[in-house]
Amino acid sequence: MQTNRPLDLDEYVPLEDEEAPRLLRPVILWLGVLGLTILFIPLYLMANTLGNEVAQLEAELTPLQTALAATPGALPQAQALTVTLTAVHNQTDQMAAILPVLEAEKVDWNAVMLAINQGDDSGIQLTGLEQSGDQLLIRGRAANEDAVTDYAYQLETSGQFNQVMIQSVTAVSEPFFTPTPTPLLPSATPSATATSTPRPTATKTPVTPWPTWTPTPKLTDDYEWDDTTPKPIFVGAPAQVHNFYPNFDLDQAVFLAKAGRTYEVSTDFLAPGVDTFLAVSYVDVQLSNDDAMLGTLRSSVTLQAPPDSDVEVLVQVSNRGVYGADQWYDLQVIEIVPTTPTPSVTPTNAPPTVTPSPTLDLRDIHEPNDVDPNPIAIGEAQIHNFFPNGDLDKVGFLVKNGRFYQILTSQLGVGVDTAVTVAFNGETWSNDDYDLPGSGNFASAVCFPAEADGTAVATISNVEQQFDSSKTYIVSVQEVPFLTVDPKEIDFGTMTQGEPNPPAQTVQIEGTEPLAWEVFNETPWLSTDVVTGTTPATLSMTADISGLDVGQHEGEILLGWADFCRQTIPVTIQVDPVQSELPGYGRTQFMAKPASLQVETVEFVIVVTLKPVEP
Repeated sequence: MQTNRPLDLDEYVPLEDEEAPRLLRPVILWLGVLGLTILFIPLYLMANTLGNEVAQLEAELTPLQTALAATPGALPQAQALTVTLTAVHNQTDQMAAILPVLEAEKVDWNAVMLAINQGDDSGIQLTGLEQSGDQLLIRGRAANEDAVTDYAYQLETSGQFNQVMIQSVTAVSEPFFTPTPTPLLPSATPSATATSTPRPTATKTPVTPWPTWTPTPKLTDDYEWDDTTPKPIFVGAPAQVHNFYPNFDLDQAVFLAKAGRTYEVSTDFLAPGVDTFLAVSYVDVQLSNDDAMLGTLRSSVTLQAPPDSDVEVLVQVSNRGVYGADQWYDLQVIEIVPTTPTPSVTPTNAPPTVTPSPTLDLRDIHEPNDVDPNPIAIGEAQIHNFFPNGDLDKVGFLVKNGRFYQILTSQLGVGVDTAVTVAFNGETWSNDDYDLPGSGNFASAVCFPAEADGTAVATISNVEQQFDSSKTYIVSVQEVPFLTVDPKEIDFGTMTQGEPNPPAQTVQIEGTEPLAWEVFNETPWLSTDVVTGTTPATLSMTADISGLDVGQHEGEILLGWADFCRQTIPVTIQVDPVQSELPGYGRTQFMAKPASLQVETVEFVIVVTLKPVEP
């Protein structure tokens, strides 16, 4: 009779090394069976549940179809059940197709999908997965070829595949955006024609551009404010151009009348809606006029200075019409020679004298100036028109060494688009539109420095090529402060795609006096640290190359000052492609890279051979 007794450790005899694996093998096999059982039980239960739902829906559909003819209201319910039943049938068919495939392959799908989806990071974006027998086709996009190579190496070292091969790598023009990682599941179909479903790509957040400076238009005339302080007007000089703005605007001017001489003060070229009233006073004399003659709203006053002294004459012009920024008129003072009319005696029975009517000249008073420029003084404004056909206007003005000047067109008539070119001392400066595109303002402005004494000549043409006496504009010249930049152009050098943005570049801004300036920027990949400033100042400029294609890129930054002056700073940068080669790792096979392939955002296809679970 055998009795139980405690185990004596001294009597314990260990198993031989070769017997341990023999005893553990059944345990490993049972663990494999248990794993497969756990995998297929949910699939079996799901298929069984879908089958029960199909039977229940068919049972509900039969009486509805029977009662459909007698009960029209049952039609919507039957249609809804039919749609649901069709969808359930499709799901059941898909599950029935997947179950035998999974049973036959005996693949550890959890580990396989974990290895595949680990590559869905900042450098890889998976777009499709197709199965054909024991092979999977992995489709995706990558930031560059190196990312594809690294991903293939990661798949191989995972130990889940017998073989990994890069089938193709193709460059694409669209930039690579980092996706949000989402696990990608295979199309479990026995055939090799499974259709891949592209995953949505992440949307790149646009960079907020710096605000574009819009200049505030100057609506008053150049002589404001002269309501309380009269501005000088010179005898015999070209007419001053005024407007009645803002409401109840009063314009005042003053000039010196020489002893005993006679002068005429008049308004002319009244815009529609303007009705001038002219008041002239000196010493204790006061003269006024509303309409110079019947049929006109312009005004005119003739005066004679005292015979023994010079006097200062005050001129006041008010409006009996409407007010607005477009309510313009001309004011001029000229010296005239008074004449005493001599009575004429007409002989009796003499035939009447026929005086021919003069031909009306529709050109502006400064013509002809197509070849020889007519003079314009600094601070003066002249009215010109583009008439006759092919007309262009030239004006000349004296400039002094070391000073800066601006010539400006304004108050353009309908169909007028001025372009101004200034020539002086062997140099030329040109401008078509000083305002931003889309503003509807076609006026021009040229600012330039004079490096010697002399006469600068400005040529003004109509880009629209419309010619008529109504195609009018105003041209004016004035001395202005000047702005300079150093350096005059910026080159960010050569950068490679994928690299960080180049270092910021700085520009030193100086002025002949403290000047307020603002930045105009129409180049999307350029930005500045500030958009306004006062000289002297430093402007920092940054280039964003993240969205730039390979090649040479040109842009510009504009600095604006003195209302209409502009300084252009050209900017260039060269973007080169990434240069890399595809290395090989272990048993991973790679296709040769075509010589013409640009290394940039790529689409790839990787083929892997599944490794079945060992029994």
